[in-house]
Amino acid sequence: MAQRGNGLVVKGRGAVHQVDVLGELKWIPAFMYPLRLIVEAKFRQEKTGIDVVRNAVSVLLDVNQNNSPTREQETFYPKYQYVYAIFSTSGFTRPAMDMAIAHQISFVDLSGIEYDQLKNAIGQSADEILRVIQEIREIQRGKLISNLRYVIRRDLGTLPNIGDLNFSFNAGINYDMFSEGLRNTLNVTREYNELFVGMANGPFMILLKANDPRNFLQYSKDSPIHTVIITWPYPEDGGREWKVRPASDNDAYELSFKLPERLYKWIFETEKERKSILSRALSAKHQYFSRITIYRYENERDYLFRLKFDPEATNNYVERQR
Repeated sequence: MAQRGNGLVVKGRGAVHQVDVLGELKWIPAFMYPLRLIVEAKFRQEKTGIDVVRNAVSVLLDVNQNNSPTREQETFYPKYQYVYAIFSTSGFTRPAMDMAIAHQISFVDLSGIEYDQLKNAIGQSADEILRVIQEIREIQRGKLISNLRYVIRRDLGTLPNIGDLNFSFNAGINYDMFSEGLRNTLNVTREYNELFVGMANGPFMILLKANDPRNFLQYSKDSPIHTVIITWPYPEDGGREWKVRPASDNDAYELSFKLPERLYKWIFETEKERKSILSRALSAKHQYFSRITIYRYENERDYLFRLKFDPEATNNYVERQR
């Protein structure tokens, strides 16, 4: 990998690929090479289509095949297993989801209302930056994207620290020219504090938003493995957003996530009778969300939280709410 042009690039066997974000898991799972995650973000009005997933599949194939050493390289050339995740603010088309699942591409749907504040702030910042661009000389515009990425990462404290790569601010554009436009987005991002990636026992990666991240972290550090209840406020939002709470203390924290679209359609659109919907929802909880694993790295320490679905506690909670 290297830092070029507008950002980070990863070298494949046949081409060099620009990526939005590249992350590396701090610990190495057994029987695998170190994991690196390529993240692609799509902010658009229409749903993300199959063309984006096709590109992800081809990039993965190319970069993973580049792991084999050539004659000019040392025998113990570092190897990595690359994986791919696509984030979309407008959801995904069905063909895109089908292909992503088939090729183990993770897709994260940010179209839920819980992310509206952040999406609105980003849209406003984009409009302001586009206005500022008109005041920038043409020769400077080529550096704009890399500079924007740099200052956002710098202000959020997420600048990468990868070997000798030089993630520094490019001279030529005055940050103050667009700092005002970025400020609202940065402030809203800080208000969200932290989102958690949950790996379910199925083909879905879910993004979990905590009502209070500190409470969730403290509870999970005290009880790394604990049982949870999973509920959904149907018919208020049509059952699209599901809630996760600890079974032993329902008020200790609350996590929310948007149900994957394919799963939502199977539960709520295939069946119309409430009894059948409840049956399918329970089946989905057992099959896909009976175990949710969350990994966190903090202050040179690894944390692994396991949330185990408790159907009896869930039923008791639902009865109390009626």
